[in-house]
Amino acid sequence: MADNRISEFPPWQYIYRKKANPALEGLCQAVCGNRQALADIRNTPFRKSVEAERVLVEDLTRLGFLHSVTNRKFEPLFKRGLNFEIDFYHTGLQVAVEVEKGEISNIWKNLCKFAESPVVRHGVLLVPVIRQGQQNRSEFYQNTIKRLCHLEQLFALIDSLVVIGY
Repeated sequence: MADNRISEFPPWQYIYRKKANPALEGLCQAVCGNRQALADIRNTPFRKSVEAERVLVEDLTRLGFLHSVTNRKFEPLFKRGLNFEIDFYHTGLQVAVEVEKGEISNIWKNLCKFAESPVVRHGVLLVPVIRQGQQNRSEFYQNTIKRLCHLEQLFALIDSLVVIGY
C-alpha cells in the first residue's frame, strides 16, 4: 500500500510515520469487508461508535486484536491507576485502534491514550468519512486529517499514526 489512499475505499492516510504500521492492510480489508454496515452506522444520527466496533470485532479478532482492552485484559497497556480503555489492541504488533463516530474531542483523548501507553507503537483512528448529524453533514475524515497533520511533535512517542475512513 502507498502512504495514503484517499480516492479508494477505505480512504486512509499516515499522519505520522517513523515505521510502517504492520496491521494497516488487514485493518483496511476489515473496513472494506464491512463497508455497508459501517456506512449504515455512520449515516444514521445518534448511533454510537460501539456499534461500529461490534461490526468489526469478528474480523479484527481474527487478525489477532483484543477488543475493549484495559490493564485487566493486558496489564502492561497503561501505568497502574490509569483506567483507559483501547477499542482494539494487538499485543504482538503493538497496534492500538480507536473507533470514532464523529466527536472531534474524542480524537484528542485517543491521541493521549496512544501516548500514555508504553506498549502502543502504532495508533489507528477509524473515523467516519462523513459525519451525519440530525441537521448537518461534515467531512469528518478530511477534517480530522487537517486538524492533525501539523502536530508531528505530539507523535514522537509512537512509530506511526494512521487515519482510516469508514
